[in-house]
Parts: sequence; C-alpha cells; structure tokens
Amino acid sequence: MKAFSGYRRLCLLMALGATLNTAHGAATILLWPIDPWLAADTKATELWVQNQGNSATTMQVRIVRWRQENGLERYTAQQDVVASPPIVTIAKGSKQLIRLIKQSEVPVGVEQAYRIIVDEIPQPQDKETPQMGLKLQMRYSIPLFVYGQGIATIKDGAHHALVETRDLNWRVIRENGQAAIQVRNQGNVHVRLSQVSLQQGGQNRTLADGLLGYVLPGSARSWPLPSGMDHPSQMRAQINARDTQWQSAPVN
Repeated sequence: MKAFSGYRRLCLLMALGATLNTAHGAATILLWPIDPWLAADTKATELWVQNQGNSATTMQVRIVRWRQENGLERYTAQQDVVASPPIVTIAKGSKQLIRLIKQSEVPVGVEQAYRIIVDEIPQPQDKETPQMGLKLQMRYSIPLFVYGQGIATIKDGAHHALVETRDLNWRVIRENGQAAIQVRNQGNVHVRLSQVSLQQGGQNRTLADGLLGYVLPGSARSWPLPSGMDHPSQMRAQINARDTQWQSAPVN
C-alpha cells in the first residue's frame, strides 16, 4: 500500500507548553490517516508521522482508552492496542510508519474507543547556540476505534461505522449557569458531529462550522449554546449515518 494513497491528512498544532528557545524552532508534524480504525478481523493498521519542520524531532506515541463519563472525557492507560515503535526520531522532511497493533480481542457487538496521543519530546540544546524566541512543545490527539464481531464496518467510504439516528437524541440543559445542548447516543457505535446548526424561531445559528465532537456509545456530551439561544427548536448536523444529515427536535 502506498503511504499516501487514499489517506486524509492532518496538520494540527496544539501548544502544550512554551519555553524561551528557538534555535531549532517548533516542528510541524503531519499525521495520517486522521481516522484510523481496526475491524474485528484486523490485527493492525497504520499511522504515518511526517516531520515538516526544519530539524529532526523525537515523538512519543501512546494509545489510551477513551471513555465519556458524566459528560467528561476520561483517558486511562491500557495495553489492548499498542503503538510500535512507541518512540521515534524523524529527520526533517522524512516520515515514519507507526503500526497500531491489537493485542486482545474486542467483545462481540462492542466498539472500543481510544485516543492516539503523539507528544513531541524536547531535544537537548547546544549550550553554545543562542537561545532566542519561543519554542512550543506539541501534542497531537486523534481517535482510534476498534470493533468486535457483529459490528458492521465499511472498508471504503467517508465513514467506517454508521450510527442509527433513532439511537440519538438531544435536549437543552443548564450547565454552570449557561444553556447547553446535550447529545445522547444510545447506539453501539460513536456519532461524529460536524457542521452543526440550530434554529430558534426564525433565527439560524451555527454551533460548529467543522467538527463539533464525538459522542461515544451509551454516553452523552454537552456544548454551550450561542448567546441568546436558550430554546432551540431544531438541530441539523452532519453525522456518520446512512442519511448523513441528522435533523431533529429536542426531547424536552
């Protein structure tokens, strides 16, 4: 398989911290695919990391279990799926293959969610090199979904698993004194929400132009509503379903 064939790519820059030092500058890392997954009969898949910066960079790759509990994101260490190699040094302009390897079987009818965390490891500095400017240590995070037997998956297409809209609902809640929209997923696969808009009276407001977020199976997530929109009557969103647009009224 060609490294670039059929893949979507991701170039994220998320600052974990900053120190005064840019002899080498902050590396720019490209990751692809941005939505890796493992079917029930698949033992491993690929993640590519490319260094587009002007110097070598060392990256640590970890995979953590991802849960949503009481509306919060929870991450825990695990060994069911591992990254190999877990630490790589990539020369400028070069790329590195990381294999995501499944070490245990997923129960029948279950989707398990993980996050791939890629951290830049600070490079030792030459004491004789002038220390100037701002250096950012980067963290990159992308989802990984792993499936057990009985979960239908799609090898080629925009989405690898489809949620049933009948398993989704939303309501308006109060959270920290502010109106928020809460989406609940009662299905057996995640829902990916993007291009989300709300209607209240004759007014339409955009909640997210791109990705709003994910709601994992059996979980609920909430997001603050735009100012002045406390009782929306309709929501539209692009989701991973047969009919890619979900349009629904609230349940409250």
